[in-house]
Amino acid sequence: MATNVKKRSSRKSGFLVIALSSLTLIFAVCLGVTFLVRKLTLAESDTNNTGSAEQSDIPETPAEPEPEPEPKPVEIDFQSAIDGWVSTTGGNRSVLVYDLDLDKIVGSYNTTESYNTASLYKLFVVYEGYKRVNSGEWDGNAKAGYTGRTILQCLDLAIRESNSECAETIRAMIGWNTLDNIIKNEWGIVNSNIPKLISNANDIMLMMKRFYEHPDFNNEVLLSSMWDSFLNQPPTEYDWRMGMPKGFSRATVYNKVGWDFDPDAEVWNIYHDAAIVKFPLDDGTTRNFVVVVMTNKVDYKNVRRLGTILENEFYQKIKI
Repeated sequence: MATNVKKRSSRKSGFLVIALSSLTLIFAVCLGVTFLVRKLTLAESDTNNTGSAEQSDIPETPAEPEPEPEPKPVEIDFQSAIDGWVSTTGGNRSVLVYDLDLDKIVGSYNTTESYNTASLYKLFVVYEGYKRVNSGEWDGNAKAGYTGRTILQCLDLAIRESNSECAETIRAMIGWNTLDNIIKNEWGIVNSNIPKLISNANDIMLMMKRFYEHPDFNNEVLLSSMWDSFLNQPPTEYDWRMGMPKGFSRATVYNKVGWDFDPDAEVWNIYHDAAIVKFPLDDGTTRNFVVVVMTNKVDYKNVRRLGTILENEFYQKIKI
């Protein structure tokens, strides 16, 4: 009996040793896993901290300052000057001064009254002619009807010398009704009638503004010719610049005139002047305006006087 007891004790001891060994192994494995997880966690944390440190060490590029907006040109109000001229001038008269730099009317009187255009209809004809030459629809060196001149020569002379033969030929080539539709539907000039030769100061201003901006062509050769014909108009049978342009002494004036003079009665039935006026400034820049005057029974001397009044007004107010 004693022998059996001893054998059972030994068996129990063996089981206990095995159990303790298993627990020790399990504990060691758990400890190892815990250590590995912690190490990985610390490594990841170090990586993130290192990245943050590296990023913080990079100096930030300063943002570029916003460019200073260009100062707007000084607005010149010509209304009192126009009112003064109107009060001292008889006959029918319409005046409009448009600031091309500020894109707004800065003085006006009676701008929607309709007049016979006289030679101002040539503005519409010549612009469309240049547009067609620029697009290639017309060959500028082709003959202009029976004038004995090319299309480009006629476009120049219709302004420079107010050559009616050239202007009428180009107008016929375009088509009176076609041109009328173009100015209304493409250019937004809606109160003029080309077949009837009717327009007003507001529509003529829009036409001169279109010449200034020339959105339909940008050919330097064409533009150079166009501006030269508006600026250099030598006296032929008449002095085409005896009205408003001669009223300015400092400004550069690109103009087109239209008139009807009755020599027997010595009456100017019509005297119109449409101009782009560039006032030079001390800094070498210019202030740019469209000036339109349309009249019945007003002579060129009064129109010239208006030019002088406007120039004086500009230089008095630009100093303020």
